[in-house]
Formats: sequence, C-alpha cells, structure tokens
Amino acid sequence: MAVQDKTSGGVLYLLPDMIVKVIYLVPVMFIWRALAESGYEMEMSASQLLSYTYVNALLADLTVVSTCLSAWNYDTKSMEMFTRPMPVFGQVIARTMGEWVPTLLLFSLPMFLAAPLLGIGVMPESLWAIPSLVLSVSLGFAFEFLFYCVTVRLRNVSWLTYVIRSAVTSFFSGTVIPFQILPFGMDRWIRYQPFGSLGGAFLSLYVGSGEAARIIPVQLFWNVVIWIAASVWFRKSRERMVSFGG
Repeated sequence: MAVQDKTSGGVLYLLPDMIVKVIYLVPVMFIWRALAESGYEMEMSASQLLSYTYVNALLADLTVVSTCLSAWNYDTKSMEMFTRPMPVFGQVIARTMGEWVPTLLLFSLPMFLAAPLLGIGVMPESLWAIPSLVLSVSLGFAFEFLFYCVTVRLRNVSWLTYVIRSAVTSFFSGTVIPFQILPFGMDRWIRYQPFGSLGGAFLSLYVGSGEAARIIPVQLFWNVVIWIAASVWFRKSRERMVSFGG
C-alpha cells in the first residue's frame, strides 16, 4: 500500500527528488577530487571519499531515516494509528520501508550499475557493512520516535522539530562530511556520540575506512539506549497528543 501510495502520481512524480540527489552528488564529488589533486593530506583516499559520497546518495533514505511522523498530527493519521490492530511502531516502520522501494528500484539500482562507468567503486570493502546498515536503520527509526515525542511535547511545532533534527543529523551523523577528515582530531570523540552510529558508521565500514570491532559495539549500545528512551517517552507522551484535521 505504501509503494502504491508513493507512485500513485506516476513515476515522473519521483523525478524531482532524484534530480535533487544528483545535483547534490555532482558538486560534492567535484570537491573531493579537487582536494585530492591539491595534495591535501586526508586519512581517507580520494577513491574512498568518492565511494562514500556516492553510496550515501544512493542510500540516503536508509542512512538517515526520515518518516512522515512530523506531519501526521496535522492530518489525523497519528490518531488513526491507535485504532488499528497493529503496533504504532510497526505501522510507521512498514509504511516508511514501503516508501523506500520505488526510489531504490528506479534510482539507486540504476546508479549502482552505472558506477563502474563513472570510475567509482561501489562494492563494500567489508561484509560487516550489512549488519551495520541494519543497526543504522534501526537507530534511525528510534530517533524518529524520539523526535516525534519532542513534537508532541512542544504542542505540534512540527516544522521547528524537523529543522532542528535535520540540522543535527546532517552534521553529527557523518553522512555529509566523513568523520575521518574532520580537523583538530574531532573524529576521536564525535564518532562515539549517538548520531555517529547512523549512516556515517555504515559508510565507514562500506568503504573500508572504519573498523568493525569499534563501530558495531557502539551501534549496538546506542540502539539499546535510544530504543528504550523512545519507547518509554512515547508511552508517556501519547496522552498529551493533539491532532488537527477532519
């Protein structure tokens, strides 16, 4: 149902989002190439940086999970979730994963196959990248429920919550700027904060710039902590929920 809803306007409905991803991808990859040619010393090679950025663009929906929770209080869908014989968390996760399918098939898969023609390596350097991606997605959903509780507590200030969440995760997840190239040794501590176990952790394993023995345990730890916090806070916040709409 989520796949059908996502494509109900036709395939061309998805085209603008794909164009935006390409527009983001081209200049960032040009910057990495320019830095490599300038002789700037980095802990990651130019090929790793290119693969890092390319794979992140293909799997952007998974590396930093974003659901429709921030807007559900405006169209009463948040209330509908409680009237169905299915856990609320399960409904959100199933719907979101269904919405990923069209983009993965129509954009990510063709771009993945075209990567060798562009001189970009997209094969994972470590099989640990697979469980790391699963843990990253799981943690992303936990953060979504956590920020949804913030929205409820702020009386549906959805846009403010969304902006704060986007700003925080864009930098602290390591998906835009890899931790390994941050100056002043920032990567030594920033990788251990909870957002560091999102897409940046998976991408580091994917391109071979990170160690599974360090990354996987940290991801497991934050998954346990954030899921417990999200579950407890959601249970306490739902009684304060206010919804607008028909």
